[in-house]
Parts: sequence; C-alpha cells; structure tokens
Amino acid sequence: MLFLSSCENDVGEVKKLAAVDNSPMEIQEDLVLEYSDSSFTRLLLKAPLAETYSQLEKPYRLFPKNINVNFYDKEGNENSRLRANYAKQMMNTQIWEAKGNVVVLNKKGEQINTELMYWDQKKGLIYSDAYVKITTPDKIIEGNGFEANQDFTDYQIKDIIGTINLNEDEESN
Repeated sequence: MLFLSSCENDVGEVKKLAAVDNSPMEIQEDLVLEYSDSSFTRLLLKAPLAETYSQLEKPYRLFPKNINVNFYDKEGNENSRLRANYAKQMMNTQIWEAKGNVVVLNKKGEQINTELMYWDQKKGLIYSDAYVKITTPDKIIEGNGFEANQDFTDYQIKDIIGTINLNEDEESN
C-alpha cells in the first residue's frame, strides 16, 4: 500500500510565525552587574530597569530609566564614573550609546558633560560628535565631539569652540 501526502503552507501564517516579537525577552529591575577579571572588579553597572531583546537579528539591551557605571583599574581602584538618563548596549558589537544628561567623571576630578556619547567596550574608547563641555580644576573647554579612553584620563576634543581659564584672576593678582 502506498500513501501519498502533500503539505501546503498558508503564506500569511508563515509570515506571522516568522515575524520577530518586539517585546523584551528579559526584564530586570534594580539591576546590578559586576564584571571582574583576575579577581578584581573592572566595571560595576547599576540601573533601575534593563530590557533585553536577545531574539532580534541585532540583539540589544536597553536601560530606559538611567544607568550608572563605575570603571576600575587593574588593582580594583575606581578610576571613572559614567551616568546617563538612557543607554543602549548592542550585544554583538559591545557598542554602547548613552543619551540624556551624560556625565563622565575621572579620578583627577575632571568631568565631561554631553547629551550623546558612545562607548566601545572592546576598544575601551568613549566618543561623540555632539556638543561637549569638559571641566578640569583650572579650565572649562567646550567643543563639538571628543574621543577618550574609557577611564577618561586621556582625551581629545575634535572642534574646540571655547576655553575659559578658571585660575586666570588668581594668576593676574
């Protein structure tokens, strides 16, 4: 006895099944992530909310409420901090986008303020093409765009639009 069977798929049903669900696969509240290497903490990340979209072709994690990241040196000492109202981590490339009241502070007391910044976690670089203000103990530098190492100890402003020397009055007296 020979039995023949045929299968036919409804194109609409296939499209429905293949459609990517845009809901987060994972939601975490009061997230605390600690990355360590050689028994030393390298990074401590805190966020009130994280949403992970790992099912997408280009998976990412959102931090829609705010994010605080502390960076540590090889000995485990804190050397810089980053704070932003919003962040997005592209999981495959390890490129982070921070937006809204972005502030980075280093151990020398220097601070950068901008509305948009990127962090390349693999290369250990932070950068932006947006307006930036860098405040050091003796001056304020404003410009458009910058690049720095992730601990913000070595940086370069791309297009300086102004510098204010804070100790100028003291030096002239």
